[in-house]
This record gives sequence, structure tokens and C-alpha cells, in this order.
Amino acid sequence: MTSRLTIFLAACLFACSLCSNAQTITSVKGYVIDTGGEAVLGNAIIINPQDSSLIKGTSFLEGHFELSGLNQQQVLLKITSLGFQDTYLTLLYEDSTQVDAGNIVLRAAANALNEVVVMAKAPLVRGRSDGSIEINIENTPLATSTSVDEILSRSPGVVYDAEGQIGIFGKGAAILFINGVRVSNDQLSTLSPTQVVRIEIISNPGPRYDAQGQAVINIITRRNENEGVQAVLKNYYSYSTFAGYDNRTNTDLSYTKGAWSVNGNYGLQVGNDRMILTTTRVRNAPHDLFSSELTTDWRYKYDNYSNYGLGLQYDRNRNSYLSLQYTGAYEKLGGDQLSANTIIDHETGLYTSTLAWDELSLDNTLNANYVWTIDTLGANLFVGGQYASYRHDFNNDIRQSATVANTKNTTLINNVGEGNIRILSIQADYTKALKRGGTLEAGGKLAYVNNYSFTTFLNIDKNGTATKDDQLSSDFDYTERVPAGYVNFRGRIRKGWDYSLGMRAEWTNYTLLTRMEEEAALTDRYGNVFPNASLTAKFSESVNAYFTYSSRINRPSYQSLNPFVIYQDSFTSIQGNPSLQPAQVHAFELGAALHSWSIKTGYNHTLNLISGGAFQAEDDPRVYILRLSNIRKEDAYFASISKTVSTRWWNSTNTASMSYNNVIDDTGIFARRANQPYYYLYSQNRFNVGKWITLYAMAWYQSEKQDGIYLREAQSSVNFSLEKKFLKDALTCNLEVNDLFHQVRAAGAYRLGTTDILYGRKYNTHYVRFSISYQMGRLKQSGYRNKDVGASEKQRAQ
Repeated sequence: MTSRLTIFLAACLFACSLCSNAQTITSVKGYVIDTGGEAVLGNAIIINPQDSSLIKGTSFLEGHFELSGLNQQQVLLKITSLGFQDTYLTLLYEDSTQVDAGNIVLRAAANALNEVVVMAKAPLVRGRSDGSIEINIENTPLATSTSVDEILSRSPGVVYDAEGQIGIFGKGAAILFINGVRVSNDQLSTLSPTQVVRIEIISNPGPRYDAQGQAVINIITRRNENEGVQAVLKNYYSYSTFAGYDNRTNTDLSYTKGAWSVNGNYGLQVGNDRMILTTTRVRNAPHDLFSSELTTDWRYKYDNYSNYGLGLQYDRNRNSYLSLQYTGAYEKLGGDQLSANTIIDHETGLYTSTLAWDELSLDNTLNANYVWTIDTLGANLFVGGQYASYRHDFNNDIRQSATVANTKNTTLINNVGEGNIRILSIQADYTKALKRGGTLEAGGKLAYVNNYSFTTFLNIDKNGTATKDDQLSSDFDYTERVPAGYVNFRGRIRKGWDYSLGMRAEWTNYTLLTRMEEEAALTDRYGNVFPNASLTAKFSESVNAYFTYSSRINRPSYQSLNPFVIYQDSFTSIQGNPSLQPAQVHAFELGAALHSWSIKTGYNHTLNLISGGAFQAEDDPRVYILRLSNIRKEDAYFASISKTVSTRWWNSTNTASMSYNNVIDDTGIFARRANQPYYYLYSQNRFNVGKWITLYAMAWYQSEKQDGIYLREAQSSVNFSLEKKFLKDALTCNLEVNDLFHQVRAAGAYRLGTTDILYGRKYNTHYVRFSISYQMGRLKQSGYRNKDVGASEKQRAQ
């Protein structure tokens, strides 16, 4: 019933956007003056807010200007004048096709408040000519998220698989970037959500980006480009009947004076979280009857989850700067993992366990950047380096009990260990504008990674004596070196027709050493070349089309290679697979944009697909090991249509997508099942109730998915929030209800070997949250910038 209601709500919101028949602006005029009321001379420029392209411009000598022949539902007006700050106005059609902006007051460029005049809020989503989209965070429901991971989970087109890995609907696994350079999921914990300004979803990344993954999610952080002091304080309090309370406080502070800029932040999260997984495993062969009903309840207690950062920048001159940035996280985890497993085979037994967490994670990253704008034609040089370390220590007590034939036995296990990942990388990028209008991009990167970890299981007898369990205990030492280089050329066939041709080459050299029952070492070297091509055609200011091809690779994460045992219960564990091979991906996409509409379709061909499940242990038919493996290939077809709406009182972005996936396993390990297309609906809306309050409504629905091997059940979410600003917009209060019907889940089924497996994972997504934010200080022109560079390998550090 709730799923049908979710579909109905999402469909209604989408239908409203289709029925909206917004008129268009045909002309814009205004009068530009200074703070003293005197007319000034300068330029008036009309910009397309969807892709930032120039529509029309004119100059004016005595303040008055007029631009006609526009035919746009929404435009961004930019006013420039020598000695004054650039001023922007977002203009929407209201009651007339001829918009009079009235008097536009310009502020002096030096020692003055850098104001931006806004007549309407920015659109929620902006499309680009290459099919990428830009998601605005400020003044949207995403702004109340307590973590960057939560922001992503609410973003259009971003989906999570059954293992919680981030992906893009229709494309597959996505890699994360911060300000243009790749990072890991672990590093997201060091980033304050209040620092995120927007998110770019790049479905067809070029050779400048690392070849890992099938899409790129680029997180753009707040940059202080003004002079002075500013502080932002924000607190979020969440409560759910499922997990209890959670509280997060964030503080951001920026200071700029002359050529120096400083930026710092601190965030603290305390409270509770929860996740429940139910798993059923059944074997029905006459000689092998078996059933297992397992429930695992993770009850997390965040004793102290802190993230912090400090950045320093020195502007050598107008064309170059040096910057240094440190980010870190301290995460102290307590709580319990409870499991109950009822097994029926030749006997019936109830097996329970309680794992008491005592874990500490320390993450530290240091970035150093140098940027030089060489000339006014577009030549620039970037050089950066990064050192990152991740340390995870744990000392967990496990109490197990087994009840068979009314006899109960209890055992105690102590699991201690640590994990260490160190990453060192250096990167350089050079861009040169050529004489005939083309652009040449070239760069290189050298990355070094070392991942060392160990886990020790100690069986504790009744006398308190500890005995090491050599079968479960292990060491893991992995070293990887990846030098890479790329070149990309952008050119023009004719006016409005642009193309790019590029290639990226990566050489991987790794050594893997494991110590479990016996020592094993693995060394390998391999090279890959990844071609890219694109063609874009601009037929008018509001009509364009594109075609792209990209070649990608999905390397297994360091954790998925590590045979390290993660305990779930006495019959279930999670282990890595050192034999995993990278997956190769070839992606094609064709798309077009027409005014506020956009459509795209594509095809992805993946070899050596990385997936997995619960594998039966060879030495004990009751024991199952959750691990990844390679599957021969996957063919995926997708299509999507999007519509945006911008009126004086309503902003909306809506997407309807469909995908058909066909996974083929020629090993016979996975059983074949039917295929069927599945679809995805998303609608995010902002309603301005006069100047009194803002209402946000968001809904998404993902239907049942069958790809030939796996079945994933439908899931959905409906969110509402109210926002009110006070004290000249310095104070913002927000009340939110998330996942109203508690339908966000990961549930499905598959058959592996002779075992039928059903699973259902329930998350802490149904909650009420109140957040309050206060901004202090005023800023003037200047800026701090830092580009996080070396993190190509961090995505795999999880």
C-alpha cells in the first residue's frame, strides 16, 4: 500500500511539472547606478542558467540597457562595470514577457560588501550540454543532511546497491571526487556537510578523471572568495523510534586578509544508529536438506564522531596561488551487534551471539597545491601532492551461545586487530589553448598505496585462558603503485559543433601477501589504455545534443581483496577475495536537451563484472562466507527523461528512467533467473509560501529489478520539510520528516550453487529532524581555494 502511495505521489509531482506551461521572457531592461545614484557604464549579459552559456549581451553608457529577442522561461542577468563588483540577478517570468529589472545598484569593487542580488532562488538541478548535471545543495532538502553520504542518498539519480555501494541509475558504480580529485568513502567522514555547495554527476567522465568506475560524483565545497571573517554554526537533532536520537553540530570559520586566507571547520556527532538484516538460506536437495533463519541487528553508538579541517592559502599574485589543507576524523564506536540463527538440518539448533564494539578510527589527509594561470588564452598549470593515512583499531568481545536438544553451551571470543592504509600521490595537469581555437589537456599522476592489517581471534576458556584461532586469524599486506598519464584534445568542427578525443594510460604494479593457514604471495603487473570521445552540437541557445564514448575500469577495493574475517555470527563471516580481477567497461551515451526537457539513452558493456553473495564453505556445509567474485559480463541499456520547472513560487526537478540489465555467468555458480526492465522516478520540489515559509517535498521510487541473476525488491522514500528564515536570513530553522513510510531498504533473492538465498536490510531512515543554522560575519572580495589531489586510490580504501 505504501509503495503504491509513493508511486502516486511521485507521479503526481512529475505530472504537475509536465502540465506547467510557463510563459517566456522576451526582453529585459534596467537602469544601472552606483550607491550614490549616479548612472554608470558597463555591460549587461544574459546567461542560460541551465548550462551557463551566453545568450545575448549589450553595452550601456548612461545606465540604461535593453535586451530583446530572448524567448526564455528563466535567465541569469550579469552586470559588469569597471571598478564595481559583478552583480547577478535571476529573472523568472511572472506576469509579463517584458521584464523591467528596475534600478540595479552596483557596489564598489574595493572594501565593500560583495552582494549578489537575487530575485529568485537558484534552480535545484542544472543540465549541461555533455549530459552531466549539477545539483544545488543550498536552499534544498539536501541542506539538512547530517553527512555527505546522506546528501548523496537524497540526490536525483544516485542509488545504492545491496552492499551499500554508491552508483548512478543506468550507469553502475560511481567514484567520488572532491573539487575535481578522487576520494574514498572513508574521507567523506572528514568533510562537514555544511561545506558542500553543489554536486556534479558526470555520467561520461573524460580522460582527466581516473579510469576507475562508470560515473563520477564530484562534490564541490564552499570556497571563501571574499575578505573578512565569517562563521556558520549549525545543529541537527534527529529522532526515530527505530534507533533513538542522533545529534550533530558543525562549525565553519573563514578568515581572509590580503593575500592570505584561512578556512577551518569542526563537526561532532553523538547518538545512535541502527540496521537490521534478515537472511534466509535454504538447500532442498534430497540428500542435503538445510535451512537457516538469521537476523543480525547492528545497534551503533556514536561515542564521539568528530571531523575537522584547516586550510591555508597564499595568493602570490592574481594568476597563481599556493595552498595547504589538512582534514581529519576521529571516530569512537560503541554499541552491540546481536544475531540469532535458527538452523535446521539433521538437528535443530538456535545459535545466538553478542558482539560488543570497542573501535577507534583515525583518518588524516594533507594536501598541497600550486596553481598558475599562465596567460589569458586559457593556459594553466596545476601541481599537487597528497599524503593520507587511515588507521582502524578494534578490541571486540563476542559471546556465543548454542542451544541444541535443550542443551545450551556458551563460548567467549576476543577479536583484536588493526588496519592501516597509507596513500601518497603526486599529480600535474596542464591546459593549453591553441591558435585555431582548440584546447590541449595533458597530465600525469603517480600513486603509492600500502594497506597492512591483521585480525586475531582468541578463544577464552572458563579459566580466562586465551588460545589463538589460527583458522580465523590473518595478516594482510598489499602494496600498489600506479603511474598514469592522459592527453585530451578539444576542437570545433564548425560553429556549435564541438568534439573531444582523449586517452588515458595506467600501469598497475602490486604485491599482495596474506598469512592465514599458510603464507601466500601474489605479484602482478598490467597496463590499460582508456580511449574517450565526445561530440556536442548546439542548435540554439536552448536546444543541443551530444554523443559520448568512454572506456573505464572497476578495480576491486582493498577491503574486497583482503581475506580478513569480519565476524557476523558463528556460521557467517565477511571475507575478501585476493583472486578478484578488475572489470572493464565500455559505455556509450546519446542525449539531447530541449528548453527545460532533457533526454538520454545509453548502453554499457562490462567484462569481469564484480559482484558476489554468500558462498558455502568447503569444510563445513553450515558455514557461509560473504565475498565478491567475478562474473563473465553484463549488458545494460537505459533511457531517461527529465523536466525542470521554475516559477515565482515553485521550483521542481523531475526524472523518469528505465533500465534493462542482463548479467551472464558462464561458471554455473549462480542460477539463471528471468530478466525484466526496472524503472526509477524522482521528484524534488520547493514551494515558496509567500515570504513566510518554504515547503520542500521530495519522493523517489525504484521498482523491482531482475537482471538475470539477482532479484532486488522495490524501495521508495517520501520526505517533507518546512523552512523558515529569521534575522535577515542569518538564522534558518528547518523541521523535516524523512522516509515517511520507512520503505528505504535493500531486499532481494538469488541462488548460488544449491542454496536459495533471501535477504532484507532495514535502515534508520524513518526519522524526524530539527535543524538550526546561524551565520555571522561579513565578507569582502578575496579567496581561499584548495584542490584535494591524490585521492585516486582512496575510493578503494574502505
